[in-house]
Amino acid sequence: MTNFSQKPDKSIWYLAAAVACIGAGQSTIFILIPAEVRAMGFNEFQVGIIFSISAIAWMIFSPFWGGLSDKFGRKWIFLIGIFGFSLSMISFAAIISSANNNLIPFALILPLLIATRLINGLFGSAVRPAAGGRIADITSPETRAAGFARFDAGWQLGVVTGPILIGILLSIFNNNLFIPFLFVALLGIFIGFYNFAQMSEAEEVLNEEKIESQKKINMFDSRVWPSLVVASFMGLSNAGLVLTSSIFVKDVILTNQLEIYSTVAIGFSIVALSSMFSQLVIVQNYRISPLSLIKWGLFIVFLGFLSLSQASSIPGLYLGLMLKGFGMGLARAGNVTMLSLSVSKDEQGTANGLLNMVFPIGHILVPIVIMPLYIISPEFPYLLLSSLAILLIIFILSNQKKYYSVEKINV
Repeated sequence: MTNFSQKPDKSIWYLAAAVACIGAGQSTIFILIPAEVRAMGFNEFQVGIIFSISAIAWMIFSPFWGGLSDKFGRKWIFLIGIFGFSLSMISFAAIISSANNNLIPFALILPLLIATRLINGLFGSAVRPAAGGRIADITSPETRAAGFARFDAGWQLGVVTGPILIGILLSIFNNNLFIPFLFVALLGIFIGFYNFAQMSEAEEVLNEEKIESQKKINMFDSRVWPSLVVASFMGLSNAGLVLTSSIFVKDVILTNQLEIYSTVAIGFSIVALSSMFSQLVIVQNYRISPLSLIKWGLFIVFLGFLSLSQASSIPGLYLGLMLKGFGMGLARAGNVTMLSLSVSKDEQGTANGLLNMVFPIGHILVPIVIMPLYIISPEFPYLLLSSLAILLIIFILSNQKKYYSVEKINV
């Protein structure tokens, strides 16, 4: 049923703009930096260490920042996160630029890169829990899914446009990495301050005594862990696709080496744009229950990975990626909304922190689960992910009355 009568608060677009800057910076770092670092003389394991230590810090500190946002309000935690992201971006690019100009001793390059990337894990991890709590604060139960969909669409927009924007700036400034990353970081700070000004302390500050006396939720809480399982699958599927797509295209889809990266780049744009479509058109304009969004989203993801496992041409590849992106957009919006509606208003930040804690799990599991399967046969990882999607649907259908029924909204 079309729902035009109720729309989320427009300030969520400002939060989406902030996370778009983060998505732009993060996606470009993952595209450009590994090759840059390897060109300095470091191996793949050392490149992986730079990102894995940051991911572990992200996992540990996301719930911490979420809890603080519940206790002290969203605005300061959000601002800390934006500054952490921006400082990490600027420092990371500065070190690489300095190293390329032989201004830093070789022995210090790797430790400095790890330290600056660690800043993002320690402090940048505060953005999403605080923003997620903020969205829960300013939306009604009926508009919450649309609010979270808007927010996540901002991330997808940044993922698509970030590499293009930074590529243009690199061409203008003679491949100087520092300038474009500085631009994205400063833009993030500007939008972050605008969001900070929008967040009223009257809306933000919660009753501290009530929070102190409240039982602290954790990842094993029956209201929380089913959503974390779904989020873990999303993290695994995203990481699995990111880390296998280039070699899958090379081994199965194309024989021309020169076309591989353009094919993959277009493919990831299709994933992001499909996800944005499902979030900004379907979730925004149709009143679909969070549980239905999860179930239908996972089913479409199942079809996407099944299509990828059978793909042997570019059209087949792009069809699978489109289905995967569309389904993930629905499932993400439904999952975060279901979690938000399952906990009280004083637990929103912590719940969002726990949700963001599990996303990096995929990057930890891919080397030990997905890549060995790929070695056996390129389609096996996608068959595994499609099977996991169906198993999740079966679990939800079997336990929806126990874990997924939200009869009364605790807000």
